Amino acid sequence: MSLSRLGCLILSACACSATATAGSLAFSFTGAFTQDDQLELFQFTAPSASVLVRTWSYAGGTNAAGSPISAGGFDPILSIFDATGGLTASSTLITQNDNGPLCPLGSPACVNIDPASGAAFDSLLTLTGLNAGGTYAVVLSQGGNPANGPNYGAGFLQAGAGNFTASLYPCGGTSFCDSNLAQRNGQWAVDIVGVGTAADVTGGGVPEPGSLFLLGSGLAAAGLLRRKRITNRV
Repeated sequence: MSLSRLGCLILSACACSATATAGSLAFSFTGAFTQDDQLELFQFTAPSASVLVRTWSYAGGTNAAGSPISAGGFDPILSIFDATGGLTASSTLITQNDNGPLCPLGSPACVNIDPASGAAFDSLLTLTGLNAGGTYAVVLSQGGNPANGPNYGAGFLQAGAGNFTASLYPCGGTSFCDSNLAQRNGQWAVDIVGVGTAADVTGGGVPEPGSLFLLGSGLAAAGLLRRKRITNRV
């Protein structure tokens, strides 16, 4: 089998195993906040008009990389900004979601119910109408700290407030309280599905092994193809 054909097969396998959308990838990240007003920023490129972004922070489950995520994390909010030319103060807030839709267990279009609190506070956004090839930013924040809008420069409601949830939702702890007055922790997990590339810009998260394998396999295939083309020219 030629290197060219081998590279194509590797790239094809990466795309099929990674996504719900042909020709695109899924990236999974995990990490932890150390205080309530913290933000985590991600950036992705959209190969098509449709992208799915979701969290597993609150109720747990199995993420897009196939890794089990424990329940118990904080109530997350996802905010999406147009980051064409980079994320700047003027970057437009496209949409945000605090609590995703609740529907039958296991449906990819719904969030799970937390076994301890009985609440469905994870966030899920099915984005449509994006510009193919466009660059977008995802900002993860905690419940009670939404984006002020209409752009990134408007900031977030609790910016600089530190551990604000203990007074906003008194649960007996000093941080990571939710609106059910339940004590949570700082763990978070985010999937970005149906994209060309994705990265944790803040750097506080860790790509899941499945995401690293897909990225590495794609790069390896690209390297094989490049070496083959160079060899053919010599």
